[in-house]
Amino acid sequence: MHALRDFAEALRESGPWCTIHADVSTGTVSSLEATEVLGENMARQLTGAGASPGDAKAAGQLVWSAKGMAGPVSRFVLIRNGEAVVDEVLPGAPAQPVVECGPIPNLLPLAAVRGSDLEYLVVEVERAEAKIGRYRASARGPLDEQEMTGETENLRKVPVGGWSQGKYQHRTEEIWRRNGADVAAEINRIVEEGDVQLVVLSGDERARQMVLDALSERAAALAQTVDMNSSAPGADRERFEEEVDAVVAGVAARRQHEMLERLVGGLGSVAASDWTETLRALQQARVDTLLLSPEVAEGRTLLALGAEPWIATDESESLGAPVLGTVDASAALLRAAVLTKADTVLFPRGALDSGEAAAALLRW
Repeated sequence: MHALRDFAEALRESGPWCTIHADVSTGTVSSLEATEVLGENMARQLTGAGASPGDAKAAGQLVWSAKGMAGPVSRFVLIRNGEAVVDEVLPGAPAQPVVECGPIPNLLPLAAVRGSDLEYLVVEVERAEAKIGRYRASARGPLDEQEMTGETENLRKVPVGGWSQGKYQHRTEEIWRRNGADVAAEINRIVEEGDVQLVVLSGDERARQMVLDALSERAAALAQTVDMNSSAPGADRERFEEEVDAVVAGVAARRQHEMLERLVGGLGSVAASDWTETLRALQQARVDTLLLSPEVAEGRTLLALGAEPWIATDESESLGAPVLGTVDASAALLRAAVLTKADTVLFPRGALDSGEAAAALLRW
C-alpha cells in the first residue's frame, strides 16, 4: 500500500519530467521485434511531446523488452535531466499508453497497479526449517526471501518403548516449540517495521501451529493459513500459489470495501466527501487516504507547486510557493498525497456514492 511513498523525494525535484508507460510484452515474435525498436520510437515520441534532446536520448538508450517475463507486462519510466530516474516493469498492459513531458511526473500508471497494493509475507514452515518470502501483490517474484534452520536433535526419530520414551518426546516437542518461536520472532520483527498487511502461513501442520502460538498480537491479527504443505514430496506448487493468490485477493478486496465504509461513516468528521473538501484537506496535510477516480476527474487541471501546500486551484492559494505549472488534476492530487505521506486508492467511475472524482479519509 505504501509503495508510492518511495517516490516522495523524486517528486520534490523540479522538472521537466518525462513519463512513459508502454506495453513491453514479448509473447510473440512480432511483439519481441516491436520492443527492440521501442527505444527509438519512444525517443521520437518524447521529442514530439517537447522533451529535451538529452531526455529523448535517455529513452532511446533504455532496454525496453521484458524478455523471460510472462505477459502481458508494461514498463513505467520517469526521465529527468537526461537520466531514467524510475524504470520498472509492471504486470498487465497499460489501458492507455502514456508518453508525456511536464513540470511533474505522472504517477497514475504506477498508482493504478500499486495504489491499492499490499505487501505480505508467505511463510512456509517445517519443524526444523522455514522460508519467509516478502511480496507485493503487484510485483512478479519476491521482494525479499530468507531461510531459517533450527535445531534438529531428536526431531525426526523418537525411540519407541522403554522408560525414556516420554523424555525424548518431551525433548522433541521443546525443540519444535523453540524453532517455531524463532520463526515467529522474525515475523513479528518484520510486521513491526510496518507496511506488511498480511501474513500467509503454510507448511507442516504442527510446526505451523507452533509459529501461530508464538506470534505477537499484531502479527497474529494479520495471519491467515493455507492448509497445505508446499514443501512435502509431490506437493502441487501451482495449486499452492493459486491458494495464496486467492487469500491476497480477498484481503485486498476487503480492505478496499472497508475504506468505502469508513468514508460513508465519517462524513462531516473524519472524512472529506467532495472535490473541494479533499483539495483543502490535502493542502493542510490532513489526508490519511486519498480516494481518487481518474475517470471522473478527466479533463480537470490544477496548479502544481514547488513547496507546501503542493497543490492549488489558482495562484492565490499558493501561499508563496513557486508555481510549477498547470497539470492534470489527478496527477497533481496523487503527487500531493505522496508528498504529504497519504495513501492513495484509485476507484472506477461510480464507486464513490456521491459520484465525485475524489474523497478522503482524514487524519484529524
